[in-house]
Amino acid sequence: MSDRVLIGASTGRGLAGLQTFLELRLGNCVLADLPFDRDEAVAMMRFCREHEITLFLSELVYRGTTTLYRPAEQKLPRDEFWTKAELNAILAEAGEFYGGRMTIGEAGGVLYWPKDYLRRKDAGSFVALPPCETMLEAREAYVAYLRDFIAFERQELSDGPLLDVDSSLVFKYHAEAGIDVLCHEALPGDPHRMQAAIRGAARAFGKPWGTHIAMGWYGGVTVDELWLKRWKTSVWHCYLTGSEFIYPESGHLALTEHQTGHRFEARSPEMLAARRILREAYQFSLVHERPAGGPKVTLGILSGYGDGAPGLWNPWAWGQVHDGKWLAGAPERAWELVDQLHRREEWCNYTVQGERDWSGNPPYGQYDIVPIESELDNLQRYECLVLLGWNTMTDELYDKLKAYVTGGGRLLLSLAHLRADAVRGGEPQLFRDGDFTDLCGVKVTGALETSVRGVKFLRQSSLPGYRLPVADAQCDPRFLGNFTPATVELRACAPSARVLAGHDVLFGADAEQIARQPVLVENRVGAGTVLLVTLWEYPADEAVIGLTRELLRVISAGEQGDVRLLASDRVRYAIYDLDSDAGQVIYLLNTDPDWTAPVRLWVEGRETAEFLIPANEFVLAYRFGPIVVLPLDRRVDLERAEWSEDALELDFHAVVAQEVSVENLGPTEASVTLNGSVADLPPGALTRLPLERRVPPAAAGYEPDFADEPACEGEIDSSTPY
Repeated sequence: MSDRVLIGASTGRGLAGLQTFLELRLGNCVLADLPFDRDEAVAMMRFCREHEITLFLSELVYRGTTTLYRPAEQKLPRDEFWTKAELNAILAEAGEFYGGRMTIGEAGGVLYWPKDYLRRKDAGSFVALPPCETMLEAREAYVAYLRDFIAFERQELSDGPLLDVDSSLVFKYHAEAGIDVLCHEALPGDPHRMQAAIRGAARAFGKPWGTHIAMGWYGGVTVDELWLKRWKTSVWHCYLTGSEFIYPESGHLALTEHQTGHRFEARSPEMLAARRILREAYQFSLVHERPAGGPKVTLGILSGYGDGAPGLWNPWAWGQVHDGKWLAGAPERAWELVDQLHRREEWCNYTVQGERDWSGNPPYGQYDIVPIESELDNLQRYECLVLLGWNTMTDELYDKLKAYVTGGGRLLLSLAHLRADAVRGGEPQLFRDGDFTDLCGVKVTGALETSVRGVKFLRQSSLPGYRLPVADAQCDPRFLGNFTPATVELRACAPSARVLAGHDVLFGADAEQIARQPVLVENRVGAGTVLLVTLWEYPADEAVIGLTRELLRVISAGEQGDVRLLASDRVRYAIYDLDSDAGQVIYLLNTDPDWTAPVRLWVEGRETAEFLIPANEFVLAYRFGPIVVLPLDRRVDLERAEWSEDALELDFHAVVAQEVSVENLGPTEASVTLNGSVADLPPGALTRLPLERRVPPAAAGYEPDFADEPACEGEIDSSTPY
């Protein structure tokens, strides 16, 4: 995979489709069908190699089968298809520019499709998993089902790389089953949640990943102005969140509205506008080098062992439609809670404290959905981990979480995540008979009756950034619900265990009595901290969801880093550490289609002057210690950044001449030189320096009119693979 972000599109048929793609200047990666004519297939491979276009191929077999797929005009008996060696030789003609072939396409549909989709007998569809009795049995059935298809493709058709393309949360299972490259089909589900899931799985399993945007099917009911704005936001959101390749499935060459039947031809104003958006992103990817390693993420939401929530559409866990106990419940609804990380709190929420309200974006703008199956070193990349959905605890997982905390990690979990069984709807069987002394500092001895109670916070966490809503015990109980507290013994051999909150039912109460009725217990283990909710309900259970939302808000605010965003919750951002360790680049996207967003950056306690991000626009800023640099036009690339005492020297390349804002947030004067222009900045000062057009030798993409539609002779074939 290229070091640079790949931007591209799906193409029309055969070599002619690739030639049109090149003429239209649509990018440097393509999704195409493999023709069953050997000469044309070889010509396509060589074309991509010669023009340095990474080629992804669509599926060769009908989904859910090992039957070779045939377009109607290319009927060919199976025994006349190429041997594995022959197909490998054809694909080898593309050299390093063969990106891989899709397989198990939309296999997550086994979990998220309506049940009647899974009962169809026609080729081209996966079928339902067999009825299972436990969550772990269903997990194994799903992974084994996928492994069979992947093994067939690898053994009978060609070597890898093999890609999935999926809309759900279950990328970790696809990676476990043997997929080489992960691909998210964006827009059928929540892109914030799904990008977090694929990125978390890719990091856990060391896989490349990207996004296939299903704009033609899920971009909107009608192709109107908001459709185009949604398309633009989709592209830049993929870039910001770390996709290594980005392309539209359809909707860029031509499109028929599914509701009205109206056809937008290739040269219609709408399709011209759609392709311009694509070329703007392609130009940016050529000019600007996004730092390697993906966005900075310090908050991870753990995807537990046995979790079978697809995260969209179908309200069944693991697609187990045979028994009502598998209908989505609190473990599956937990994934809706993560949406809160991207929402500003209402002004009337009295529990929000401090000088600023840090809700609206998670720390550094991003969170990952992290497989609990990850190796310890992967878990340790996150400063805080939170369990929300299903988890079956094992010795291996428990020891790994304990090692994570001992090494300095912060962990929030609930009693429901410490169950040893995997029986859905059954009586929970606690791991180690409820003795969690070495991790949580407590032993669970039983349960009280389920009844309506409230919560009172008694003392603050030992973590200074965690601002709990502590009040006098003489107050109304908060977060009332019909929940089931555990009876808990704080262990003498765990002296750091403390009750932070307890349950109560009256206004007047005694703090010592409430402490004997714990709801939230904190324990220090080594260099880290565990917060355990000692209720038997899952975090998304209706009885405790208010408490869970409060704890998520507290954690998100408490985990904010040295760079933060003050803006509407329609502004998304991500921070990437520069490869040179000289600083950071900050990408900002205003997802609001209509309203300009005023924004300030908070850097180590000091705030920048307010700047504006136009509606539906993507901008970038640089941070070099206390110096924040904001180009007027995003089409820039940093060539050099060097500090010498209190002097910063910067060299940039730029597509167009522009002004650049330079602000000193530090406590002392600093000198900044930008391409030879010098400014001496007192503390808190802001100035603007000129940046002339500057093009590196043999550079591509620096033409100011790059995004304009190139001349393209002849008819444009819009018959994309999907």
